[in-house]
Order: sequence, then structure tokens, then C-alpha cells
Amino acid sequence: MRARRQEDLLLTSSAPSTSTSPRKKSSICSGASKSRSHQNGNKMEMYDHYYKRFVRPPMAPVYYPTAEEFADPIEYVAKIRPDAEKYGVVKIVPPPVSSFFQIRLLDTSFQDFKPPFAINKETFTFRPRTQKLNEVEAIVKEKHTFIDRLVNFNRFSGLTFDFPVDRDGQVVDLYRLHRIVENFGGCEEVNEEEKWRDVAREYLPKEQMTRGVPSAFINLIRSHYNLHIEPFNRNLKEKAMKRDDESDDETEELKHKYQHHHGTMRSEPEVPDGNDEEPMEEECPISMQSGRRRSKNKKPTTPRRPPGVASSSKNVPIRGKTYIFSENSQKDDEDEEDDGEDKVEEVFCIACHQGKDEELLLLCDIEGCKNGRHTYCCDPVLDEVPEGEWRCPTCIESEDAKIGLDWGFYDADTEYNLNSFTEFANKWKCDYFGVSDVSQVSCDAVEREFWKNVVSQDNPVAVKYGADLITSRVGSGFPRKEDKHTGPDSKLKQQYANHAWNLNNMPVLRESVLSYFNTGISGMMVPWVYVGMCFSTFCWHTEDHWTYSVNYNHFGERKIWYGVGGDDAEKFEEALRKLAPGLTGRQRDLFHHMTTAANPYLLRSMGVPIYAVHQNAGEFVITFPRAYHAGYNEGLNFAEAVNFAPIDWLAKGRECVESYSNVRRYLVFSHDELLFKMVEAMDKLGLSMTLSTHDELKRVIQKQKHIRDLLSHLGVSSRQMEQVMFEKIPDEQRSCRFCKTTLFMCALICNKHKRMTCVGHRDHLCKTCTPKDYKYQYRFDMDHLQHLSTELGKRTVNYTGWKEESDEMLEEEGKPKLERIEEFIDAAKHNKYPQTDQVHKLITIRHTAKSAIEKANQLLFKKVRTRTKTRCQRADTRTDAEGVRSLIEQMQAMDCNLTSIIEKLEKWMEEIEQWRAKCRVMISHQEKYTIEDFEKTVDEGDEYDIKLTEIEDLKKVIASKEWSQQAGFVTSWSATADMEKAIDFDYKVRYSSKDVLALIKDGSRNTSSQAINIVAKLQQMLSEANEREAEAHDFLQNPTLSKLELVWQKLRQSDWFSEQCEFETITLIQTVIWFSDINAVRSEIIHMARIKSMIDFAIPNLSGFDLKSQLQRLAESQITLSKAVEISKACELSKCLKDSQDTLGLQEMINRMNNFTERIAKLFKPKNAYHNVFEVITEIEFEIKQQCSICFQIVSERDDLTSLAEGQIMQLYYQGGDVYFTDEWHQMKDFESLDKMLQHQSSLREMQSRIFEKVKQVNSARGLEACCCLGNNKMESPDSVLSCILCSSQFHVRCCEWSPFLQLLPHGCFLCLRCLRGQRPVIDDVVAALNGTPSGFLETQLVRNLIQKSRTVTKNLMDGANKRQLGEPGSEEFCKRALFEWLSCEILNLNGVPKALELISEFYGDYLQKQTSAALELQRRPIKSKAPLTLFEQKTSVKRKRPSASHKDFSRKARKRNVKSSPTEYFEEEESEFKSCQARDCMKPYGEPHWVMCDAGCRNWFHVLCSGFSLKEVEEMHEYRCSSCLDHADSPVSSVSTD
Repeated sequence: MRARRQEDLLLTSSAPSTSTSPRKKSSICSGASKSRSHQNGNKMEMYDHYYKRFVRPPMAPVYYPTAEEFADPIEYVAKIRPDAEKYGVVKIVPPPVSSFFQIRLLDTSFQDFKPPFAINKETFTFRPRTQKLNEVEAIVKEKHTFIDRLVNFNRFSGLTFDFPVDRDGQVVDLYRLHRIVENFGGCEEVNEEEKWRDVAREYLPKEQMTRGVPSAFINLIRSHYNLHIEPFNRNLKEKAMKRDDESDDETEELKHKYQHHHGTMRSEPEVPDGNDEEPMEEECPISMQSGRRRSKNKKPTTPRRPPGVASSSKNVPIRGKTYIFSENSQKDDEDEEDDGEDKVEEVFCIACHQGKDEELLLLCDIEGCKNGRHTYCCDPVLDEVPEGEWRCPTCIESEDAKIGLDWGFYDADTEYNLNSFTEFANKWKCDYFGVSDVSQVSCDAVEREFWKNVVSQDNPVAVKYGADLITSRVGSGFPRKEDKHTGPDSKLKQQYANHAWNLNNMPVLRESVLSYFNTGISGMMVPWVYVGMCFSTFCWHTEDHWTYSVNYNHFGERKIWYGVGGDDAEKFEEALRKLAPGLTGRQRDLFHHMTTAANPYLLRSMGVPIYAVHQNAGEFVITFPRAYHAGYNEGLNFAEAVNFAPIDWLAKGRECVESYSNVRRYLVFSHDELLFKMVEAMDKLGLSMTLSTHDELKRVIQKQKHIRDLLSHLGVSSRQMEQVMFEKIPDEQRSCRFCKTTLFMCALICNKHKRMTCVGHRDHLCKTCTPKDYKYQYRFDMDHLQHLSTELGKRTVNYTGWKEESDEMLEEEGKPKLERIEEFIDAAKHNKYPQTDQVHKLITIRHTAKSAIEKANQLLFKKVRTRTKTRCQRADTRTDAEGVRSLIEQMQAMDCNLTSIIEKLEKWMEEIEQWRAKCRVMISHQEKYTIEDFEKTVDEGDEYDIKLTEIEDLKKVIASKEWSQQAGFVTSWSATADMEKAIDFDYKVRYSSKDVLALIKDGSRNTSSQAINIVAKLQQMLSEANEREAEAHDFLQNPTLSKLELVWQKLRQSDWFSEQCEFETITLIQTVIWFSDINAVRSEIIHMARIKSMIDFAIPNLSGFDLKSQLQRLAESQITLSKAVEISKACELSKCLKDSQDTLGLQEMINRMNNFTERIAKLFKPKNAYHNVFEVITEIEFEIKQQCSICFQIVSERDDLTSLAEGQIMQLYYQGGDVYFTDEWHQMKDFESLDKMLQHQSSLREMQSRIFEKVKQVNSARGLEACCCLGNNKMESPDSVLSCILCSSQFHVRCCEWSPFLQLLPHGCFLCLRCLRGQRPVIDDVVAALNGTPSGFLETQLVRNLIQKSRTVTKNLMDGANKRQLGEPGSEEFCKRALFEWLSCEILNLNGVPKALELISEFYGDYLQKQTSAALELQRRPIKSKAPLTLFEQKTSVKRKRPSASHKDFSRKARKRNVKSSPTEYFEEEESEFKSCQARDCMKPYGEPHWVMCDAGCRNWFHVLCSGFSLKEVEEMHEYRCSSCLDHADSPVSSVSTD
């Protein structure tokens, strides 16, 4: 028994464990467990990061068949095989909607591939296997196996074995010591050359080497190695030599038990209860053949007796040993066959073959073993008879063969059903990851933990896996044909029971060669099911006989697969041999077991192409022939798998038999037997299968001919031959004694000893017999084989004819054209010929030719240039001229005629040679050509898109010329007289020191005199620039306006220099741009010019002065506050003017003006103001274009007089709150002088008188719709309405606010918000506010002008009242106009109040009486604490917009509904000329009035305001006719025609 490891005893804690090992405790393993807990040596340390930082391999492709493709699995797998086979493992996702069959069941259409789960989860029971993850990894397993085998050998060899301990108390890692000694050449070389000190130095850690290599440690490892390890290694080498020579049946049979998935020993066949009384025969271990092998009879063996002992059976103790006497002892195997008499034989030493020194003769403790050995004949020699157990070398070897075969896989004690296992698996996963639900665990986390666990020795993890459960016993997840289908889904089950993708059907489909077996093979033709949980794994393996396999995940979490393509299988095996040489050297058939794991990340680093597949529930996974695959489960799932073998597998299967023979592995079935079963059914074979079978049969016949010739040469006569029906012999009785191959075609038999081998291993048949004693058995005679071949050949006549014709085509004197080859390929495809060598040959020719043609076409006809600026940064994989010539030679050597494309390539190469000759001429006379000429030539070369060395030579010339040009730009620079006045002075190209240094560096490579002179000039310019930089730095320490010009006169000589760089602040929050001092001075010069231009524009009279004088004269000049503030802000940005004495006067003026604005705002603006100061004192806003060249535009959203006259609704916005000085006067920035501002106001008054009457008419017509609520306040009483005395607009009382100014007027007099904009301050207060204000600001002039207007209006009012009292003619109208102007004036002159009250009472008596109650109600209402932000607001309000000039629509209806803001929008390309408004009495509105065109024929344009209609009425008209057209009409019609 192998010693039980410490981790077997304690499956602890940090990772949940499912069970413990069933092995018994052994005291000898205490040291072994310590050794295993030690580090795994350099190898594991080297590979540690591959496990702890696992990187997933690239994903294999996923295939999505259509419904038609999904109908035939064999055909679809054959279709994807050319692309998919290299990945080894691929996933197939069934189509979401399939049409393979349609049924209706309970009014539900069956469309998706979702087979009902046919297993009852309660009654389905199984006993899972326990998997210990840290026992399956190849590197870890190799070390553990070595230690256990070493302990086993020393223990049973009679030696006392203890693990050595170094001076620090650490157990010596014997495996690592073993590897180090092997690296030094082995124990013999280390002993002879005294290398033990080097071995110890290599073993000890570097930190311990500071104390030197202790001699005691050297002696310790030397003595322990020579006593315990070297005999073990010597024994291994001897055994390996013997194993290569002979077959050890017992060892092979033992390992054969574990030739099973997941390391599970195959269960023995059950014995019927009625046979209990019969003697039990030793049962032959069942292999992968699953019942195809039968039991093998073995006679019981008896132990031998020492000499002189009676024949009666009894035990005789000798020196602690027991000799066993038997009456049926026999001498050897040969005598056993000839002599059946019982004999008493001596017990003798198997080494010296003597029976002397009986007290030192040891007898093996294994019952039934007859071997003995002297203590001095043992290896190593024993000083005395051991007290413990002793075994002979043969029994030690037998015990050694068991070690490690079942590691990691143990029988569990608990039986589960699906429901209980589901509960267990989910709880285990939640406990492991510390979550409440398995869905909370990410797939990446599971993968990382899995690969950590396979090498974790501190926290071993054990899981359970219900693997290899045969469906014939436990049931299939798919409905089966033989099952009884009941229940509401019985029809559905019946359909799936017959489905091609049902795994019970796939192995026996007509296109699968396995269908020709009469009986099922478990695991291959009969599916197995697998119940997995988190981390449960399946180790690296290939499928039996390298067949295909298909796996379906019925339900549950993902199954992760890693695959290696069949063509890369040898790479995989070689990599595993390097990782674990001890395992692979010990088990020649290790790769056929499913007990060893290896990290895919590590294997990929060793050059093995590995790909991953993630299989979800409801998805298929296909593995291809000889594809190594492994994986694990992410959680609970239920999968089912089976093998299948399409016709293309036959050749692979034959290769597999040869591979199995080399490693002496039993076959699952005889490949030749399968072939002849197919031959027997030749009438049922399709063409593809017939051709493949015929090819295989011809190979068999050829081999049989060779064997018959060989036997004839060996002297085997015909009398020694007999025909045998091998298929009637059990498989285990017709296996080659050496290679274990199941024989079918022929065999050699030793007549004397009844041994059997294949002809190839005849040397291992018998050591004592000669060929004359052999018997040659064969299945078919050669004539019959030829007959079978002929019969198969008749069924392939068409293909044979096609093959002969294609052979003739290829053997003709002239090469065939590619088109003819494609005709043969198309014919093969049309007739569904299989992929034979001939078909493959033609396809290869076509593929090679087309590949060459494609390369040629890419060269000849490529339109897209691939040259990029970054090509130098990556490998240039383009071909060169030699590559093109090589391509031409390859095409000339091909098996098809490619003359036309070859001629084109040769002509193309001639063009390239001409271009290369041109390049040589240009390079030798480069002074004659420009940069553009060279660049054009480079582009011509790039068009060829191949590597051409001339292109790089041309680029060097271009770089040289560009350098000369660039350097010339710098050196030719000079300062001009007025360069600062140039438009692009601020943005012109300048150069940094980095640019100049780069030019100097590049120019230094050029040795021409011109380049040397340019470099010297550049160095001089850079030196001067550095000196100027120092002068600029000194100036910036104390910059002033007076010194700026003087400094700049020096710096401007180096104005070509500009330096800047970017760097991040320490906190990395922002990037700072740094400029040189010359840049700063230049910017200051530019900024000074900008400030002067601002002053020139604001005050043209100062344009003749310099900046300093202009700043001094600003206080005496006319300017607006906004422009003064702009100039002041610009000065603050200047290094010379910031906080300078030159700008103190300007800043003082602005401060005084701000104070003035604040005082004026308090006087004029009410608490809830909807106008700024400028809008209040200018009474009304507008936009006007004078006849002069200057355009005055007052920008405001309330230029509403014309719009109100058109009937539009114009909004007002709240402007109360804090005073923003420039915002109160922002309209003033468009006036250049006081005269123009006064001219503007004069024009305003003139136009106001023309339009205002129209506004009154519109307001009267609108009624309460003119109120700020737009008439929406329906709750107001009709008596609670006020009408404006000026504009006649009507307002609800609750929509208005009381103003103190109304207190001075007669009771009932009311002014609306548009007419009464301010608080009407008294004229004396306004005059007082002007005290101390700068006289030059236009804002103060505007206020003074308003004061003068107030006085004038008051005087006119009083004069008009006096004239009216005197009865002068026209005095009545004069008084009304004067009263209107007095009521409109925003400054109150108290002198006019008495006369105004008198005139209001006389002119508006009825008006006042009507509004008395409403005015009283308004006076009593409190002022609103929170004014609305917008007045006159509605969703469909019309705001004046400037329409696009490109809008043209000649439709009459469209012209009415899309009224133009200007007729010029309509007349951009019209033939007629626009003549302004054609109304008889045009009101000449200002701003942007709307227009309308007459549709009656005159096509004249009119202001909407002059048409007599509102804008809304005009928009609703179907057509508009002017008054002139109506006058000339034959019959009177209305000018308004609406829809």
C-alpha cells in the first residue's frame, strides 16, 4: 500500500472538502508528508506565475449552422472540418429556429432544438468519484510519485528509511535533490568527480550561502542519496531496459484497469447469485472494450519449499521469515505445460540461484510468491534480516506499478440523486466563494481559483464528479427509441428520440462507420453521462481510437474546454515530456489516461497551440481525431457524450492502431475487423464510404502480401498455416503478447506454449522456440481478398474513370490550364466523390495556383496604396523584386498552365526595372530636379507596393533638399520696417531653438560647403536669439510703456525666434504652457496695437496720437461706458499697463461712471423693472438704417412698436435686482458720438408719431388680449379693467402694479407697463445725480438730453394750455400732442403738473369716470413680492426672427402663410426690381417689418402694417389684392379671401 499523505488525512478548511481519502494511515509517511509540504523545487517555482496569474487561451470559433445544415450532423461536421480541425475542440450552437421537423402540440409550434430531459431527477441515482485537485497536475504529480515510489522501494527492500533534515530543521526535498544530481550527470559522475559540494551549493538557497556550504550537509545528502536514491534509480533503469525488451503482463493488466476516463477503475462484471458456490476464477480486468473482453483462466500458483522439508503442508519459521511448503510446486513455466505431477522444489536465491545460507535467505512476504533472495544478494545489500516486511524485486515492481495510477480520483461513500447533488453542489460553491447565490460568482473568478487549486498544497480542495455513467444503466438525457414515451409531451419525446443530433443515434448514423458494429461499445457507441460541480475536472486525453466525440450540455452552468488540434498532438506530448519526464518515462501510455492535468497557459508558452471553448447549456462540443482536450466545470451541470466516426476517420483510426501498438495499449476494437464488416456490407455503402473502404482494403492487401513473403523467407511452410475466424475468439485471447493489439488478419502462435503475437513482434513470441514451432493463422486467403477488392472496385467505376482521366490530364506533355483542373474538381463535387488523394491533389494544385494568382493580382492590380507614415515602426512584410521573380519561378514550376499571368508579371517587372533606372539617373543628377519631382517618383515606386531600396535613397535626397529649403527659410529671414502692421504678424511661422538645433544636427551630416555655411549661419542666429532672450528677460522684470518701444527695436531683429513648451502642474490637474521672454515682449507689442485700435475705433479724433497720449486724453473725449470698460480690461491684460499711472485716469472715470449709473438706476428703475436704464430714458427702442454709411442698431428684445402695430405679441423679461453697470447701457455701444445719438432720437420721435396711432387701433381691437396675461384671466370682473391713456391697451387690475407717478394724475388715469417704464423721478433729483460725472461719456449726455427734453415738453404743455385759453386756432391739437409728450417723458417736471391735470380732466373726462373704481382697486393692491420672469408669454408667441435669405417659394398660398421679413428674400434672382412699399400712404415703419405681395397681377410688395390688416390676418389669407388692383377689377371683390 502507498503511504497516505498528510493532506489525505486533513482535508481542511479554507477550501470546502467533500470527502477524505479512504487510504489507511501509515507511520512511515510522516516524513513523506513533510517532504511534500516542502516547496516543489525550482521547476514549480519557475512555473508558479502560470497558475496564480492564469491567462485564458484564445477562443476557438463558434459555429452556427442553419436549419438545413443542422439536419445532417455528419455532413455538417465534414463541412466545418477543414477550418475547425486545427482547434481540436469547437462549439456548435443549434439554430434558434429550426425547420428539421414541425409538430403541433397543445397549440404550440415546436421550432427550437430543446430536447426534453428524459431522466427523472429523483430516481436517477449515482455514486460520484472524489477528485483531489492538487493530485492531478503533472508537475506536482511527478514529484509526489517519485517520493512515494522511493519510500515504497526502500520500505519493501528491507531498509530503514527516514527523510533527512538540514541544519535548519527543514526536510530535504529529495525530488529536487534527485533532479539536481541528474542535471550534474547522475550519481556515478557526481561520485567520481566529487561534485557533491556543487550539488549542495545548487540546492541551498542563496541567503544560506552566506554561511558557506556545511560539510555535514554535504555528507548527509551524499550518504542518503547513495544508500536510498541511487539503488532506486538503478532499479528503474534496469526495469526500463527489461520493459523495452519483454512484456510484463501483470503490470500491463494492472495499468489497463485505469485506461478509463477520469482515472476510474472499471467495475468488474457482476456475478449472478446462483454462482456463489462455484470456484471463483480470477477475472480479467475489463478495459475500454466494456464487455467485449471475457475472463481469462489462470491456474493457482503455489509457493516453493526449501530443501529437506517434508511434502506435507505446514509453515516453518526461519529468522523471522516463514517458508511455505506446497505439494504442487513446479520448476518453471515450461515444465508446467509438460508435467502435471506435484514436485517439491527447493527455495533458492533468484540472484545466485543457490539455496545455501538458509538463515540469510529471505522469502517474499506476498502470499503465493515463490521468490527468495540472500541478504547479501539484495540491492542494496542488507546487513541483517530486516524486521519488517520484505518483498522480492518482482513484487516490489508490481506494487510500484500501482503508485500514482489512481491519484486524485477516489470512490465516494455517498449516493446521490440529481436533486440532492444539485443542492450539495450549489451549497459547496456558495460556501467556497462566500456568496448567497451561485449566480454571484463570475466565470473569471472560477477559472482563476481552479488553476490555483491544482497546485495548492497548503489548502487542498476536493470535489465530486459523477463521471462515466453509462446510459444503458442510468438512462440518457435524450429520449430513446426503445423508451416508453408517456405524458403530455410523448409526441415531442418521440420526435427527439429519432433526431439525428440525439447522441444515442449519432454513432449509428448511416454515415458513421461505427454503425457497422453489431454490438454497442460503452462510452463509444453507448453514451455516457456526466454530472459535474464547480471545479470538477476532466484531464488531458484523446478519444479512444482517435475518433470524433460529441458532448451536449443538457442543463446547468458552463463547461470549460481546452483543446489541441490533432496535427499539434506531438507538440503537446513533447511539452508534457519536458514538464514531467518522470511520469512520461514511467508510463509509456500516459497520454491515453485521463489522470494528468497541465496548465494551458504554460503549454502555450512552450509553443503548443491551445484554444478554449465555453459550453453553455443547450450547446454541442465536437472534438476532432487525435485532439487532446481537457477542462473543468464552472458549477452544477449535466452533460452527455458519445463517439462517432465519419468516413474520413478511417485513415486516422489506422494511424491510431499503430500508435497504440508502440505504447502497448489494448484496443477497444479491431480496426481491421471493422473494415471487413464494412466490406461485408458493401451493397449498403455509399460512394464516399465505398471509395474509402476500397483504399483501406488495398492497404490491407498490400500489407498481407508483404507478411506472406516475409513468412516464406523465414521458412514457415504452408503446413504451418491455418485459416481462423478471429472474430469468434474473445478479444483478450487474440491480443499480441507484446504490443497488445487485437489481431484479426493474421497471427503467429507458439505451438508449445500457446503464445500469440503479431508478425511484426515475432521476436517476442518465444525465447526457446524456432520458426518451425510457429503456426501462422490468417483470416482470409489472398484470392478472397483480391475478390473483395474487385467487387468493391466495380462499385466505383465512375470515380475510377474520373481518376484515370484526371491522371491522363496531369501526365500530358503540356500542362493543363487551371480551368480544366477546376472542371474535374467540380465534377468530383457534383458526383459527391470523397476526399481521396486524387481529389486532394487536384484541390492542392488549384489552391496553390489560385494563391499564386491572388498574390500576382495584388501586385498587378492593387489600387489602394499601403504606404503609411508609420511603416517604419512595424515590420514591412511586403515582398521585394527577388520575391516577385521567385513567385514567377514558382508559377512556372506549377502543375498547371499560368502563362498569361506570368507574362503580365514579367512585363510589370520590366516597368519596375525602368523605374529603378530612372531613380539612379535622378539621384546622380539631383540638382536638376525639384522636391516635387522626387516625391512624384517616390509615389510611382510606392504604387508597385513592393520593397524597393531606391525609394529609401530617394527619400534621403528629399530629406536633404527639404533640409536645405527649411534652413533657407530660417537664414533668409530679416526684419522689415512695418512688419508689425502686417495682418499675419501674430500668426506667422516662427522657429524654436529645438527646430534650429534639429536643422543644425541634420545639417552636420552633410559635408558640402553650402551645408557647412548654412549651419554656421544657423548657429550665429541662435546665439543672437539667446542674447535677445536675456534682454527681454531683463525688460520683463520691470515693464513700462515708455521702455517697450526701445526694447522692441532690438528684439525685432530676432523676431524669427519663438519658444514655448507644455508641462503639467505638480498636482497633474492642468497643463501649463510656457513661452519665452521674446514671445512675451512680442505679445505685448501686439496687445498694445490692439488697445490702440480699440481707442481709434471708439474715438476717431484720437487716432493721430500715440497710445500714451490717447490714454491721457480719454477723459476729455466722448465715449460710452461699455467701450471704456473694454479698453480698461484690455489694459489689465498688458504687462506694461496693468496698475500703471497711464491707466489711472481711465479707471477713475469708469468708477465715477459706475456710481452715476447706480444713482440713475435707483431713480428710474422700479422694484419690479422690465427695462434697463437705457430703455427707460429712450422711451422706445428700434432699429434704423440711416442714409449715411454708418448703421445704428439698438439691440434689444423689445423693439416692439412696429411689431405691436402688426398685432404681434412681444414678451418682456424681468430686469430688476442687482445693478450691472454695463448691462444698463449696453445699447449705447453702437453710438460713436453725441450728434449721432441725438440724430437717432430725432428720427425716433418722427417715426413714433406715424405708427403710434396704428398701435392704438390694434390695441383697441385686441381688447384684453393686450393684457400681460393675454386675456387668459377669465375670473376677473369686467369692471376690474384698466385702459392705458396713451396706447389704449387694456389690462386686468390684478395684472398691473400701482406706480407713485399715478398718484399725481387724476383719479382713474392709467399708464401701462410699456408706456410707464420708470418711476418718473423729479427733474431736480436727476440733475443732482449728474454732479461729479465725467462730461465725455455719452450716457451722461443722454441723461442731460432727457432733462432738456423734460423742460421743453413742460414748456410746450404750458404754452399750449395758455394758447388754448386764448382760443388760438390749432391750440386744441397742439395741447393734445404736448400732453402726450409730457405723459411719455420719463423725467417729471413738477411745473407742468397743474396744467397736465387740467388738460387730462378736460380731454379724458369720460375715460377717467369709467376707470375710477378700477384705479381705486389698483391703488389698494400691494406690490408683488415676487415678480414673474416673463410677461406677455404664450406658447405660440411670435418673436421677430430674421428668415433665411435662401428661402424661395413661389406658391401663393405659401407666400401668405410664410410672410417675408423682407422682399429681398424673394427677389434674389427675380427678373423684376424691388421698389419698396407701394402703399399710397406708407407709414415707413422702422425695424424689420413684415411684407406681403399682391397676388392679383401687379406683384407689388407692401408692408403688412400699411396693408390695413394684422399679421395674423395676412397669414390666414388665401390671397391678397392691393387697393389698386381692386380698383381696376371688373367686379368688386373683397381683398381678403381666407381658407
